Amino acid sequence: MSRPWQSPTPLIQQKIRWTVLLVTVVFALLLLRLWYLQVLEGRYYATLSASNRLRIRSVEAPRGFILDRSGEVIVENRPSFDVYVIPAAVPDLDEAAHAIGTVLGRAPEEIVAKIRGGRAHPYRPVLLAQELNERTMVVIEERKTDLPGVSLRVRPLRSYVDGGIAAHLVGYVSEVNQEQLHLEAYRDFRPGDTVGQAGVERRLDSFVRGIDGWEEVETDAQGRVIRLMDRLEPQSGFSLVLTLDKKLQMAAEKAFAGKRGSVVAMNPQTGEILVWVSRPAYDPNRFAQRLSREAWEELVNDPTHPLQNRPMQAQYPPGSVFKLVVMAAGLETGAVTPETVFNCPGYFRLGRTTFDDWKEEGHGEQDLMQAITNSCNVYFYQAALKTGIDAIVPVAREFGLGQKTGIGFGDEAEGLIPSPAWKREVLGEPWYPGDTVITGIGQGMILVTPLQMVTLVAVIANGGTVYRPWVVERVESWGGEVVAAYGPEPVRKVNLSPRVLELVRQGMLRVVEEGTGRVARIRGVRVAGKTGTAQVVKKEAHGPGKTEDHAWFVAFAPYENPEIAIAVIAENAGKGGSAAGPVARAVLEAAFSPLLEKGTVAQGPSPESQ
Repeated sequence: MSRPWQSPTPLIQQKIRWTVLLVTVVFALLLLRLWYLQVLEGRYYATLSASNRLRIRSVEAPRGFILDRSGEVIVENRPSFDVYVIPAAVPDLDEAAHAIGTVLGRAPEEIVAKIRGGRAHPYRPVLLAQELNERTMVVIEERKTDLPGVSLRVRPLRSYVDGGIAAHLVGYVSEVNQEQLHLEAYRDFRPGDTVGQAGVERRLDSFVRGIDGWEEVETDAQGRVIRLMDRLEPQSGFSLVLTLDKKLQMAAEKAFAGKRGSVVAMNPQTGEILVWVSRPAYDPNRFAQRLSREAWEELVNDPTHPLQNRPMQAQYPPGSVFKLVVMAAGLETGAVTPETVFNCPGYFRLGRTTFDDWKEEGHGEQDLMQAITNSCNVYFYQAALKTGIDAIVPVAREFGLGQKTGIGFGDEAEGLIPSPAWKREVLGEPWYPGDTVITGIGQGMILVTPLQMVTLVAVIANGGTVYRPWVVERVESWGGEVVAAYGPEPVRKVNLSPRVLELVRQGMLRVVEEGTGRVARIRGVRVAGKTGTAQVVKKEAHGPGKTEDHAWFVAFAPYENPEIAIAVIAENAGKGGSAAGPVARAVLEAAFSPLLEKGTVAQGPSPESQ
């Protein structure tokens, strides 16, 4: 018996119902997703869309100027036309690198490396080159369509005028490095930001740096700027007025050309630094232009150490300049008097050891003033022995030797004033009489910096006050308002009688008027000074010409009312009077030339008449 035929209508209807239900669910899900995107996430995607055509980019603030004490510009800014690229706007890296490299004259590999280095922040502009010439800028503008993401911008570039005078004091700026970005002190900096890296630029960077601005620009799909939407102007940094005297600085730089060493001048009545020369030097403009790794390694590995800030970091034997300390110690203790006489046959024997005088035939009988005038070694061998090292060391420290001056920028060397206790502790040896003899003429283990030496001279010149050296007079806004001001900082009065200091002053005057420092005489100005020739230990000298003596010359003037103290050291240059003395004279002439021209300085005998 056959099964009766069944109508398919209920089955089809059931399938249709399921299909309609499925379509309804799909459409509901789509509508729900659309509602989510449009309503709940609408603002987010609108912002994201805008970010694809609107860019916020930083506008670097100009750093404040650095001026000398009379307002002469030492450091300023100049415009630099730079080229940037936005990594996110580069569709084909290799093709873009080839096109950009062709225009800039750079290897494509270099361009690729820079763009890849910026991929962590794809919408942040990456600097490709700076200080473009006019021809390159025109080519970039003409080939905009072939250079996606590339744009030209102008920014202030640090400019150190006159070839970067006083470079080691002023310092330099460069981009903040990766190591600094991980430090708490640099938490507000971003890659590419400029920061002071040395000298005054670093010490007062927070004053000089200024506050960056920003601008909002509209870009097309290839990252090219279409128009400026909004802009917040940057605020320029404050200017620094230094104690430096540019006229004297230029005179010192010129007179010291071709030499190695340093020249430091100070106002002995205040501690203001007037001159700061360190040679060999570097051009800080090179750092402002993003110094290459090869150029940096060349500077670091240079055997002449151009990065060393010699006035405060280099340490030398003081040579015969230290006789001023021995003289003061001997007079203070009464071990010697102005009438004390020693005979100088050209040598001095202590046991089996012979110590020579610089003058082979000797000076004959000398009293204290004659000995300092002629810089007689034999006299000061005996004066040191009679005074004793235990009396010499405290006086040296009273003058500031063997300790940091506290100038306040950069790493300052401490120097060394050796004592019996120091020698036992460090070298494990006793102090011998021969150590005292050689210390008497500033040789042996004793070490000083040029900054300490000019401080010593300043203390003698001003009658016994130790001032902390300082280099910034004030900080000014662009409107001329004084933001911060600085002044003299007396540290202490030396524990020496005024009579002793006056006798030392008289001895220095005779050195210039009658003795080894006559090269520093200036018509109409009474100059007091002291020559020094420091022997170089041959085992520590490297290279040809490095065994020649170091030449010292220290001085202050005018004698009656000192306005300037100066210390010059010329490395491996020979005798102090002939190698360093003329440099000091050039600076002193520059300091007093206006007074001499007006005839306001009392005229004295000319050098030729003495």
